[in-house]
Amino acid sequence: MRRRRRTGPRRIKALQRVRDKVLRQRENRRAGLARRIGRRAERARPWLQFVADLTTLLARLVR
Repeated sequence: MRRRRRTGPRRIKALQRVRDKVLRQRENRRAGLARRIGRRAERARPWLQFVADLTTLLARLVR
């Protein structure tokens, strides 16, 4: 049976860096999705444009 090593400050920092990176990527993905929906809707029907605007507003509120 192996003993677990104590989590040192360097490892904690590394884990935090990884977590921050993942969160940043998630935020960027959300913003990109709203943008993509918006562009597609401009070419489509007016009610879709309205939905796209709503999505963009929601994305801003969440961020």
